[in-house]
Amino acid sequence: MDPFHIPAYANFSCELRIIQARNVESVKSTKNLFARLYLPTGNNKRIQLNSKSVSTKSVPFWDESFNLDCSCPQEFLENLNQQSLEVELRQRKMWGSQLIGKGEIPWKVILESQNMELKKWLKMDLVSRSDCKEAMFPTPEVEVEIKIRVASVAEMEKKNKRRLNNWNECGCKNGHDHNAWCSAEDCDLFALGAALEAF
Repeated sequence: MDPFHIPAYANFSCELRIIQARNVESVKSTKNLFARLYLPTGNNKRIQLNSKSVSTKSVPFWDESFNLDCSCPQEFLENLNQQSLEVELRQRKMWGSQLIGKGEIPWKVILESQNMELKKWLKMDLVSRSDCKEAMFPTPEVEVEIKIRVASVAEMEKKNKRRLNNWNECGCKNGHDHNAWCSAEDCDLFALGAALEAF
């Protein structure tokens, strides 16, 4: 599906799956590892999603999914095409967390992949080599899977058997900002829904 030929109003559905990590032997302390994702929402805002923590006594395995749904204007999808999904590998500490490494996948790659689905091992650029035991170990990687679905208003009407004439009828509490794909309250609801989905 060509992301530039999506109807003016569309239902945007994104499923993100954090599967596992590998090559974490190089990290000095690998207890309480988790993955953090950042999703852009427009107007220089983004949603932060955290996976559960895992111990690396064995292979760090999360197999955790986050599902996000929203109605959005075509401009959001066009802007999304110029941004990236950011993934961080972090370690929980008593006060907060420590960044170990990070990587990103351009949304353009995701949107242009077959059926808008992508599964890949993402290399983590280490924040500090001092956090690693030795340079000879391979770079840590996180396996992620992304599935995007976009449905036009006509498809949504057929599915829901109701008509959406304007933004005020989409069900959002405060309507929409036409420069962003969701309001601040919607973003909070997405984050809460994603957090609940993780349990």
